[in-house]
Amino acid sequence: MMKFFPSKYFPLTMANKQTRHFKILSMLLIFLCFLMSCKTNSDSTGSTSTRPMGKVDIKLKVSGEAAGIVQLAGIYADQNFLADTTHIDQAGNIHFKKDSLFKSGMYFVVLPDQQNFQMLLDADQEFEMTTNAADLINSMQVKGSEDNDMLYQSLKLQLGQEKQTQPLFQKIQGLPENDPEVAAYKKMADEFRLARKAQLDEFEKKAPHSFFISFKKAGQNPDVKDIKLADGQPDLNAEAYFFRKEYWDNTDLSDVRLMYTPVMSNKIKQYFTDITAQHQDSLVKQIDEVLPKTLSNPELFKYMSNWLLFKYEPGKTTLMDGEAVFSHVVNKYFTADKATWLKPGDLRAIQQRADEMKGSLLNHKGLDVIAKDPNGNTKSIYEIKTPYIVVYLFHTDCEHCQEMTPKLSKMYPQLKSRGVTIYTIAVNTTDAEWKKFIPKYDMTEFINVFDPTNVSVYGKYFVDNTPEIYILNKERIIIGKNLKPDQINTIIDLDQKK
Repeated sequence: MMKFFPSKYFPLTMANKQTRHFKILSMLLIFLCFLMSCKTNSDSTGSTSTRPMGKVDIKLKVSGEAAGIVQLAGIYADQNFLADTTHIDQAGNIHFKKDSLFKSGMYFVVLPDQQNFQMLLDADQEFEMTTNAADLINSMQVKGSEDNDMLYQSLKLQLGQEKQTQPLFQKIQGLPENDPEVAAYKKMADEFRLARKAQLDEFEKKAPHSFFISFKKAGQNPDVKDIKLADGQPDLNAEAYFFRKEYWDNTDLSDVRLMYTPVMSNKIKQYFTDITAQHQDSLVKQIDEVLPKTLSNPELFKYMSNWLLFKYEPGKTTLMDGEAVFSHVVNKYFTADKATWLKPGDLRAIQQRADEMKGSLLNHKGLDVIAKDPNGNTKSIYEIKTPYIVVYLFHTDCEHCQEMTPKLSKMYPQLKSRGVTIYTIAVNTTDAEWKKFIPKYDMTEFINVFDPTNVSVYGKYFVDNTPEIYILNKERIIIGKNLKPDQINTIIDLDQKK
């Protein structure tokens, strides 16, 4: 497989040379923006500063722990960073003290034996916590921190429930749904869930604007509605619709502090990977539902939009038309007024990459290519009269192309009988290498073209990795892309059933 960007073989003016470098660097720069954001400080309104007001005076005691180095690990989305280091003495005392606040968020105190426990840090970072190394959670006592007091009451309740449900859960494995033991387990699980909800409701009445409440509520999934079809069976589509619709209701998307916990990253991954159908139209619709709501929180907007680009970047996604998602996010959200973290040159490089994709999106009309065959004759896609056209883009030095092309040649008699013409386009090679490749890999029955200037091809059929296969139907609509040869018949079958 050859990593391939169309601009690499476009005639290289000085501007194009610069664009090549920007395109290679742009994705790296986005990732660096992730890491750099960990080094800034924001309050819950999204404003940034380099030195939060206040001081840190956190006294911890862990009885039964040996003396040694203690680390304070912070979280940014799904990444950890080292926030501070101190020592624990022989008596189990740990002291974090400094003149500026830690970033508001969730932290883990990592002990010398690698055990760890959680803390929530917000505006008030002067408090005490004491526990025992033999049972860090159940032994925890908090003084002077409402957030951490609620956190550990919640953890203790959950841990106690898990201790009761675990034996029952193991016992019911393999039993049928109507078994009394299964019913008893479900009843207990429902009761425990309601107990956790009641505890959270009580905490919210007591401290509605606390960091703990914002964090905890954001981590709660909506209840699955019990919706039935006419025959009494669950209406899974309706249940999924309301679950998706209510998914973000209890998440304060303006709260920057949530970026410094695992919650926001986990919710984004779950929503776009598990809850949203992995189809470009569904993804684009849900992106437009959620992403605009993050614009009031620049840090979250930056993270989510970048995450979407990485997730659906062509060549890295299993989605047939990742280009549709990638180009949509770029065209709508990577604008000068929104993607303010990018330098103009880097932004232009990403926008150009999206522009290269938009001419070859699924369910759009494929563009014509007019180029010369090995005999110097001009060949056009639109001149082909067969019901289906396979557009095959390859590179002569690409190992996967050398492997896939013979498979395509072997399939051609059967494909031809179904009304398929194969139109091949050589990219990023030389005229001599191209002409040697055709007979070597039995491509003589195909329509083969090559344009060393790339003028006739550029921006029409996007290639991220070679080889690349597109299928056009009789209306010359792109009905398949990013395919392997053995998937061609499946795509044609689906089109013929419409």
